[in-house]
Amino acid sequence: MGLEQIMQRCQKLYDDLALTSVREWKSAQAGRKAVGFMPIYVPREILHAAGILPVGLMGGDMEIIRGDAYYQSYICHIPRSTIELGVSGRLDALDGMIFPSICDVIRNLSGMWQLMFPDKYAHYLDLPQNFAPGIGGAFYGEELRTLLDDMQRISGAHVTNARLLDSIRLYNENRALVQGLYDLRAEQPWRVPTSELYLLLRAGNLLPVEEHSALLRDYRAAVEGLDRPELDNSRIVLTGAFCEQPPLGLIRAIERAGCYIVDDDFVLGSRWLLRPVPDRRARPS
Repeated sequence: MGLEQIMQRCQKLYDDLALTSVREWKSAQAGRKAVGFMPIYVPREILHAAGILPVGLMGGDMEIIRGDAYYQSYICHIPRSTIELGVSGRLDALDGMIFPSICDVIRNLSGMWQLMFPDKYAHYLDLPQNFAPGIGGAFYGEELRTLLDDMQRISGAHVTNARLLDSIRLYNENRALVQGLYDLRAEQPWRVPTSELYLLLRAGNLLPVEEHSALLRDYRAAVEGLDRPELDNSRIVLTGAFCEQPPLGLIRAIERAGCYIVDDDFVLGSRWLLRPVPDRRARPS
């Protein structure tokens, strides 16, 4: 796949608030399930191992009308636009939602979702505040087991240890591919414009991990084969987008103004882990 085709596909995914790609994925095989999540702190490996498509939601660039009836107007854009997407039917392809422990607003949104969509799965994923293995570790382990049981019930699949380890391997590989592009951009930012890298990251919120990894490989091969000129641009780091994401137009405007963005915290939930998750697959003696 050529660079132009890759970016056209990513732009289409970015613009599609109705989750058309998710609907197409589900309709391709009977019985498929998709569960949305706010893309911070959610173990996508568990959903994938259960045969469920994890769908990351980061709000939407849209006019918010009904969403403002549920939240004060000064609340950030993500929960208000997520409600707008839900009540307008754009998220009907989802069989449930996971709300990780980001802030008090998202905690409340999980309860509101249960009231608004009583026939859909809704789960608040709590996180430990104590990091002692016997306390916080035990608590988090129980949270993950609960999530795994829920995903098995939704999909009807039985998640074996081998199946879970295969999912861990795929997401380790995906994160490594993303990090590879981040490293390449830091060294040669003219080869990897951040406006392109950002769209690639956002595509990972919607595509199956196998497809997204293939897309990342195709993109790297495409840009390494291009002779993009190096400009005398200022190298900058953008931070502050932990949850709320910048408009794509703003990123492009920064680049057109003569800046190379060499590091950022965009779509951080998909690359939060700094090291691969250990593959504890039993090895033959």
